[in-house]
Amino acid sequence: MNKRTLGTAAALLVFAGLVTLQVLSTGRAKLPLAIVMPDGSTLRLMQVSYGKEHPGPGKWWYPLARRLPASWQARLNVNHGMVMTSSEPTLGLWCALEGAGTATHGWDFGMVDEQGAEVPVTNGNSYSSDPAGGPAMRGWTFGAFPRRGKSLTLRIYTRNPKGERVLAGQLQIPNPVRGRFPEWRPRPLPAMESKGDLKIEFKRLLVGVGNGGELETSRNNESTQCRAEFLVTENGTPSDHWIPDGVELSDASGNSVRQNGWSSGVQRGAATMTWQPYLWPSETAWKMRFEFMRNAQAMFTTNELVLVSGLELPATNSVTELNLATNRLGHTVRVLGLLNGQGQFSGHHSSMGGGNLRLEVEVNPKLDGKRLTVFNVRDDRGREVSSHGHGWGGTSYSFSYRPEPDAKSLSFTLAVQEVVTAEFLVKPEVFVPAKETPKGTTK
Repeated sequence: MNKRTLGTAAALLVFAGLVTLQVLSTGRAKLPLAIVMPDGSTLRLMQVSYGKEHPGPGKWWYPLARRLPASWQARLNVNHGMVMTSSEPTLGLWCALEGAGTATHGWDFGMVDEQGAEVPVTNGNSYSSDPAGGPAMRGWTFGAFPRRGKSLTLRIYTRNPKGERVLAGQLQIPNPVRGRFPEWRPRPLPAMESKGDLKIEFKRLLVGVGNGGELETSRNNESTQCRAEFLVTENGTPSDHWIPDGVELSDASGNSVRQNGWSSGVQRGAATMTWQPYLWPSETAWKMRFEFMRNAQAMFTTNELVLVSGLELPATNSVTELNLATNRLGHTVRVLGLLNGQGQFSGHHSSMGGGNLRLEVEVNPKLDGKRLTVFNVRDDRGREVSSHGHGWGGTSYSFSYRPEPDAKSLSFTLAVQEVVTAEFLVKPEVFVPAKETPKGTTK
C-alpha cells in the first residue's frame, strides 16, 4: 500500500470519527417551525451554531468537512460562500426568508430566557444573500444570549407604517452551549469601593427603566435600559466632580458586554448612569466594572489641560486648521482644528462624518485607562456652546457643536485624565413602576 493510499484511508478515518463525535455530542435538535412576518414573508430558522465561524447552511456534513485539510475540502467541493466570523465566540443564526419582502435592516431583536426575562440585543455581524432561484438567506451573530436553559426565544420586531415598533414573531432556538455554570453570590447593597480620598457607594441597580433613564417602562420593551445609582464622596463630603462614564458587565454563564449608548450625571454626590445593552436579570449577580471621570467643575493640573482660544469658525464645507500638538500624560494630543460639513484637513481624512461643525483631535498612542474630554466651550460673545455628540475610533476623536448663527469663533479646554474604576458584584433588580392612584382617592 503506497503513501497516497494510506493518506486517503487516514483522512477518511478522521472524517468518520468527526461524524461520530458530532452525532454523539449534539444529537438531532429539531429546529422551530417557520413564522409569517407582517409583510407576508416567511422566515425559517435553518441553522444554529456557536463559535468564531458560522458557515451558511449546506449539506449536513459540511461543518465536519471544513475541519479537513484544504486539499480534501476541494475534492469534496465544500461550499465556503456564506460565512460569518467574529473575534470572540458568538451565537450564529441562519434563516431563509421567502415571500413578499426581504428587507431586514429595520428589524430589532430581543432574547428571552427560560424564566421569561426579555433583554434587547444587538447583532454583531450580519449576512445577506439573495441568490437567483432560491430563498433569500439572512444571518446574524449575537455575543450575549441566555446560556443556562435548554432553549431560548428570539423575538423579532419591525415597524408599522406609522413607525411604531411591533412584535413580528418569535422563534424558539436550541441552546448550543447549555451546560452547568457557577452561581455568583452578590454583595449586599449598599456596597462601597474606596480609591484614596474618593469613595464610591453603589446604591441600586435597576433593569427595565424607560428611554433616557426615567423610571417608567417602555412600550413593547422598545427602549428599556439599565440604571445604576451611586453616592460619591471625596474627603468625606458629597462630590459633584465625578461622574460614571463607562461600564463592563459579565455574568457567570460567560456573557460579557460593554455599554454602547449611555447618559450620566451627578447632583450633590448622587450619581447615576443609564445605558444599553445589559444582561439577563435572572442571573444571581452581575460583575460590573464602572469607570469614573472628573467633569468640568473638578480641579486639573496643567499637565492634563490644553487651552485653545478664539479659533475662527470655518465656512460651510471648509476647515479652520490649527494643528496644535502638545504632550499630556505621555500622549501626543494634536488639535487639528474645526471642520464644517464636508471639509477636510490637509493630509488627514475625517473618518467621523456628519454635516455639522466638529472639533477634530488625534491622540497618540491610543488612550488606555484615560479619557479625552472637552469642556468650557464658548463663542466670541462668551456664550456657552453645548456638545451635540462625539465619536472616536482608534486615535481619532470628533466633537460636534452648534453655535449661534452670529458666532465668529470658539474657545475651549481639552483634558486628558486618568479614569478611576470601581468593581461590584450585584444582583440586578427588575424595575416595577408604581401603580397610579385612582382619581378621587388620596394616599
